[in-house]
Amino acid sequence: MSVTRNDDDDASSSSSSSRKKFKTFCNDGVASWLDVNLDLLFLVMIKLGVVDFVAFSGVCKSWRSFAFSNRNKFMASKPPMKISIGPHINKEDSYYFVEDFKERRFKTIIPHSFGRTYFGSTCGYFILFDKETRDFWLVNPITRDELHFPDYPLSVGAHEKGMTAIRGILVFSPSISGRVFVVLRTQMVSFSIVDKQGWNHISSASPTPYILDLHVLKGKIYSIHIDFSLCELTLDHNQNLKWTLLETKNYPKRSTFRPEFVSWGEKLYMIYRSESSPEKLLELNFGEMKWVAAENITGEYAFFLSRFTSCVAIKPESWPETQTPYRGCGYFLDDNKSQQCMFFYEWMWYFPHDCLSVNVLDE
Repeated sequence: MSVTRNDDDDASSSSSSSRKKFKTFCNDGVASWLDVNLDLLFLVMIKLGVVDFVAFSGVCKSWRSFAFSNRNKFMASKPPMKISIGPHINKEDSYYFVEDFKERRFKTIIPHSFGRTYFGSTCGYFILFDKETRDFWLVNPITRDELHFPDYPLSVGAHEKGMTAIRGILVFSPSISGRVFVVLRTQMVSFSIVDKQGWNHISSASPTPYILDLHVLKGKIYSIHIDFSLCELTLDHNQNLKWTLLETKNYPKRSTFRPEFVSWGEKLYMIYRSESSPEKLLELNFGEMKWVAAENITGEYAFFLSRFTSCVAIKPESWPETQTPYRGCGYFLDDNKSQQCMFFYEWMWYFPHDCLSVNVLDE
């Protein structure tokens, strides 16, 4: 028996007595979707995939309201999703293919993607850049929110297209009372404020100029440089960026390849590899400002690595449906028994738990 009518969105012009009759039951005797027990509805909702969740929220007004009020919990429970990009056809926006851990594949069109290069994601927004017009579009495929940052003053060469030439993070500045898009381009960090024109810049503070990564943790922006120096980047009330070089000990040898930041909670890790070993982890001891071996994390975290998106650490216990390794992507274990971790490698990842987050700066 199927439900043929949804009282929540009912636009019928029937009499008041008829409307009262249909308040609890549809015309075939089945209880209205509006009256589903909320605890039961939550159990059903939390088992949905991300795309199904979007469809769920469109069933009726009450379900839409319920989905919106529980959106943070739902997204936090979803494992990362693999992303691939289809070709541009007839000068139209690209199809983005998203695959979840159950190997369900979905297709969606991302606005403003035609002619643009994907440079990762931040707070759930795809970072899309056009090297001809030199502007950024940030598009959130879940909320459909869009942010535009025109007139980026630095050019990106054709040989850099598809490479990690650009890293971007979206933060909220209390002193400015607005969101700020911070862009890393080799030796230069630039930022632009949402809904305002113009960019400000600052060059690397390190004697070795190349900056490899930016990361937000505990309200602070950290950078790591090619000589393994660690810096803190601050934004003052006059909208100026400032570097502070942090003295650290025990950083890896120069033979290490491209270190990157990754964090969980209040812990900051550096992930790297050398010529003789796969990915390794160091944790920054903030009290002693010293890089130490990340001990006692066996099986606690899963690390998601990517060519185009920043590394992310997630506790698999936060996923209610599975702790099974992803199929079809690079998967390996650190051979150090004291820090035997799961590492998953894919060209691109999308992190649902991050799509509603806000990086608030501590100013």
